Amino acid sequence: MILSPRPIETATSEIDRTPTDEELAALARFRAALRIFLVFSEQAAAELGLTMQWYQALLVVKTFRAGEHISVGELAEQLLIRDHSAAELVSRLVQAKLVKRRIDPSDRRRSLVIMTPSGDRRLAQLAAVHLERLRDNKDAFLNLFNSADG
Repeated sequence: MILSPRPIETATSEIDRTPTDEELAALARFRAALRIFLVFSEQAAAELGLTMQWYQALLVVKTFRAGEHISVGELAEQLLIRDHSAAELVSRLVQAKLVKRRIDPSDRRRSLVIMTPSGDRRLAQLAAVHLERLRDNKDAFLNLFNSADG
């Protein structure tokens, strides 16, 4: 499931109270934890010759509807990018031999994106590193909204 971004005006119009200092501190901890994890993730991906966007795309391709093949348009929706950007991304992944394109037999206008064995291996390596980091730091994420003194 993807959480689609809400427009700022919708989010701010629903605010009925000012956040407490503790809530602001929790948001700051959350933002810092996310940034630290994202920097780690970028470095881990780069060490395997991938970009963050490639890693995210491989995750989506592998897990979409329990392994059902994904179209380029569906990949765009999942990554919150435009169709033409997803098409370019898939072209780069095909060049790197991480995915293949196939014509959808039920709708020949659509391209399906299919993981290659090389893509599977790279994804597994990178996912293992990410999971290890998350397990090692799970308290940082689990306790973000607990007060600093509690």
